[in-house]
Amino acid sequence: MSVLLGASEAKVQAFDLSGQPLSATKPMATVRGGSAAILDSCLASAYSLLNSMDHLPVQLVATGVVLDEGAPDLEWPEYFAGRPVVVDSALGAMATAEALSRTPRLQNMFFLDVGKTIDCAVLVHGRTLGVLRTSKGAFGHTPVKGTSMRACACGIMNCLQAIAGEEAIIAGLSSDFRDEPDAISDAVRRSDAAAVSALRQAGRYIGETLLGSIHLLRPEFVTVRTRWPGAADFLLAGLREAVYESGAPAVTEKLVLASSRTGSPATGIALRALDAGLAVDPVDQLLSAPPNLSEQRIY
Repeated sequence: MSVLLGASEAKVQAFDLSGQPLSATKPMATVRGGSAAILDSCLASAYSLLNSMDHLPVQLVATGVVLDEGAPDLEWPEYFAGRPVVVDSALGAMATAEALSRTPRLQNMFFLDVGKTIDCAVLVHGRTLGVLRTSKGAFGHTPVKGTSMRACACGIMNCLQAIAGEEAIIAGLSSDFRDEPDAISDAVRRSDAAAVSALRQAGRYIGETLLGSIHLLRPEFVTVRTRWPGAADFLLAGLREAVYESGAPAVTEKLVLASSRTGSPATGIALRALDAGLAVDPVDQLLSAPPNLSEQRIY
């Protein structure tokens, strides 16, 4: 079961043991009373949905919880209904889905999300580093040296977000595009030279900021996700320029920089939960469970 938890509502989805989605509930208001009460409500909703669709008995293997922006900062249990619980940010869950969509499965990867904020999820040995509950956009608030002084809303001068985020890119566009609702996408679609230049420069800034981490953690992949259609290629061009030009060849010669091709946090967290639920101890617990109400045992 995956739970996408926002500030005031949750969406529950069930998956089979191959990681394929089965069914999803409509967004439901989250109850008060802490994380156990929220999970209990979500579990009841998921079972109700599954039991209405299939007469076969179902059994919960594990639960994955995605903490979206504004989600309550609660203490989540390691086990719920006797089964493992895995918790991650939306960005971390999308990074997991991205890693699992590649063949062979990626073990070390940086997943960049570039938009109004700039953030990066880090996968090491197939697991995201930490649960990003309160650090949304933290990577974007890394100070960048050697640029004109720009103030950021966080109070730091020359944050990466201030010089390479959405507002900075729009400021670099031709005046004809700046006031449009999707200014960056429209400028890219019209092959505006100023948009191409601004996106490539943003990619350079991001690459220069990321380079030290690349040398330290040696990722196999760096993927870029952005909400601006067509813009990822130009961001990547600047990113490649900075990384391959300044990076040590021993580190960057096999590094792949590419645009993201998946964006499903529900799938990512469900697959992580399956890994936890199908470990040796949880499987032993499942096999030793007593028969359910229909006197059938599930293997």
